[in-house]
Amino acid sequence: MWDDLEHNYGPATDVPGWLADCASDDAETARAALGELDAAVYHQGGWICSAAPATLPFLADLAAGRAVHHRPQIVELIRDLVHEAGTVEPKWVDKAWPAALEQAFPRLITLIDDPDPEVRREATRLLSRAGLPQPAVTAAIRRRWQVEQDRITRWDLIAALGVLLERHRDAADIRALLHDLLDDPDVQTGLAATHALARTEPDLPPARVPQLLAAIRDPGLAAWTGSAWFSKSITPRTGRLLHHDPVASARFAVAVGGDSGLRQAAALLAEWRAVAPSVHDFLLGRLADDDAGIRFQAAGLLACVPYPAAADALAALAGNHTADGDAAVWGLARLGDPRCLTPIRERLAGPRLGFGPNPGFCTTRPGEWHGFEMPSVDEALIPLAAHAATLVPAVRVGSSHALCRLLGAWGAASAPAAPQLVALLGRPNLEATAATALGDIGPAAADAAAADLRRHAALPAAAWAYWRVTGDPELALAALTPATNQQELRKLGALGPLAAAEADRLRQLTKDRSDWVRTEAAYAHYRVTADPSVAVATLTEVARPLAEGVCAPVMTAALGYLAAIGPAAEPAHPIARAVLDSPKRLAYFGGWHVFEEDERLQAAAITLLSPIPPGPIGIA
Repeated sequence: MWDDLEHNYGPATDVPGWLADCASDDAETARAALGELDAAVYHQGGWICSAAPATLPFLADLAAGRAVHHRPQIVELIRDLVHEAGTVEPKWVDKAWPAALEQAFPRLITLIDDPDPEVRREATRLLSRAGLPQPAVTAAIRRRWQVEQDRITRWDLIAALGVLLERHRDAADIRALLHDLLDDPDVQTGLAATHALARTEPDLPPARVPQLLAAIRDPGLAAWTGSAWFSKSITPRTGRLLHHDPVASARFAVAVGGDSGLRQAAALLAEWRAVAPSVHDFLLGRLADDDAGIRFQAAGLLACVPYPAAADALAALAGNHTADGDAAVWGLARLGDPRCLTPIRERLAGPRLGFGPNPGFCTTRPGEWHGFEMPSVDEALIPLAAHAATLVPAVRVGSSHALCRLLGAWGAASAPAAPQLVALLGRPNLEATAATALGDIGPAAADAAAADLRRHAALPAAAWAYWRVTGDPELALAALTPATNQQELRKLGALGPLAAAEADRLRQLTKDRSDWVRTEAAYAHYRVTADPSVAVATLTEVARPLAEGVCAPVMTAALGYLAAIGPAAEPAHPIARAVLDSPKRLAYFGGWHVFEEDERLQAAAITLLSPIPPGPIGIA
């Protein structure tokens, strides 16, 4: 039988051996077999393989007592499979799964009464998954609630009752029970009830901040590590209950303090544009913390949301060649404080840069924060263009794309570093970035770079850069006229009227399936023709979701281009007003990029609505 079944890594012939070893008397043998089985049959989910239905009855036997060790983890694996089957599209669920689950269910529901409380706790999560017979599940959880004596298991049963109430909102008896538990003498029981009711009453937690804080400060909080639902995450998940209320969230962050308070404050700042001043003061106070990790996070957050009152404290940290010092240096740079320049020169010239080598991107949901990470060196230092003449002599490009981009962004002031960029033109993985940087430096790089750029003109970036440093467009036009990707379309647009012959092709590309191609083609069409009509129509369409609070990087670029077009982009004014009116930050990426993206959007919206038009298009 097993020969005909498959799991994540191929034929399921190895499954019987793993199942047998899961029942081993030796704990390590059983642990290793369960790990192999989990990886093969479930791993990270995405489908229910054909081996899963055949494995399920054996897992049920193991969970019910055949296994000597790790029974809670076996129940967790069953729960993962049940959850996945109820989540993915039906086409990804093996056709034998529904019947296998129906047959196994009578054994699974008995786990709620298992002698081992850890098994019972995992069973509350398993039985709360969609795809199981709801009347029987509801009856079992209600019945178990009446007899359960284990404190932690009762909290997990409360969590399960919250899920049942979310599915059956008219279950008045469950709602009444949970409300009665809110002020239970055991504050942790009240905390569990708050979490359960928050699923259907999101305004309840902000009204109970004092009770939530009492529970978080209570020594009994440590017992949550035994919960199958919350484990060590109870404090941050409690904070997330408040994310939609910035006042309550701020109170919670400041009162909780420590690392948990920092994470709450970070999530709050990343979601809301305006927060209570107490949050900034809280971060300022953490700059003197004994824990270097807390100082690093606090300094980074004060850089994300510049706070002038923190300047002196940041300057005191900036001399440290440690992570907290790096974050403090960036914080000073974001404030425009010249005390950042000396430590930045030291980092650029020394063995330890202190900034990221490349941009790092992540996504987070509102109310979540996965930790602060330093920006890349170009992201951090591009805004210091006014001080480029002071900083450029310290730059050692090496093989860094980020430093190439930084020099390019600083423009003509980076001319002394042009020979370093020229030396990279023969390096396949770096030459496009180096050539683009030379082009951005412009005529000031002509003596150092013109001849080498001409030799490498088969590379579109080098051909474009040759035009930028010499003023001769012939090679650039030849290299870029077939451009269809966003980077080359951007360079083609920079040629302005010199590329007027490409206008019709660019107009056609505004109908491309890729929003990035459409966006770059539309703005390039405007730059080569000076006719805003095609660009405004396309860019407004791309940017429109911003008005509904939906953000993607291409929308941010589109709004920026509309701002550059100026008064002719009036059809996009409602989008700009919505961007400025939003109380929440608009961004696609998480981490510090939340703040940078939102700042760019607000700046573009302000420019777009300004009665003063931007400068001429020019050839740049």
